[in-house]
Amino acid sequence: MGQAADAARDALAGAGCRPEQVDALINVGVYRDANLVEPAIAALIQQAAGIGLEYRRGDVPCLSFDLMNGACGLVNAVGVATSLLADLPAGRVVVVSGDAHPSERADAQFAFEPVGAAFVLENHDDAMGFGRVHVSAGEQLPDPQGYVRLSAMGAHGRSALTVELRSGTAELVEHAAVAAREALAADGIDAGRVVLLCGKPTSAFAGELATELGVGSVVTDEFDGDAHTSALTAAFVAARAAGLVDRPLLFVAADGGPTAAAVTYRGVGVR
Repeated sequence: MGQAADAARDALAGAGCRPEQVDALINVGVYRDANLVEPAIAALIQQAAGIGLEYRRGDVPCLSFDLMNGACGLVNAVGVATSLLADLPAGRVVVVSGDAHPSERADAQFAFEPVGAAFVLENHDDAMGFGRVHVSAGEQLPDPQGYVRLSAMGAHGRSALTVELRSGTAELVEHAAVAAREALAADGIDAGRVVLLCGKPTSAFAGELATELGVGSVVTDEFDGDAHTSALTAAFVAARAAGLVDRPLLFVAADGGPTAAAVTYRGVGVR
């Protein structure tokens, strides 16, 4: 939670946005400190980041909520934020992410990199921005991927969890490619023009997806393991550092289930 709050403050500073100018904060992190269920982690992150804490007569309070869909949650949050901003011409939405072992200590067996990330979304007259979100998923209800075994938790339930990663690379790539092609076709973008931004749910995922789509470039985050809900934000930071954000971007996430989500992005001056 602390990493997500720090990332939110840094993102606001980078965007030149004051905390009181934020209309909504969406948290897409899944694994949280001490396995907290209530209150929403988004509210705790909002408080820690100092966002919207002072209410003045006539002000609209900052809305904060959790949106959990694994690694795909960030793309889903983009879709929600786009809908919110359609009615808020001067609005701003902060999307935060990050997964941590509930014990709040480093654990070599934890499946994900403990990375906090955040970005600020707002309307811009000179940018096409994000397109519509497209998803693809299996037909059967997936088994739980991360959970606490209530029958065996004993006195350690606040500091332990079970994570089971069952989906293989082929299944993830299959659904990611479907969602990605739908996003590209809907926005009239040729795959050869885009920079693919994706996570690393498996070590071979990014390379195989890039080959399947025939994209021009692929960028992942710079962490050794799976940054999970923060992977796409970290990949964008890497692409920006490499000077690649002057091209159409394709954000693609995939997770257990299998399920996948994709959305295109075109910044200022990009068509």
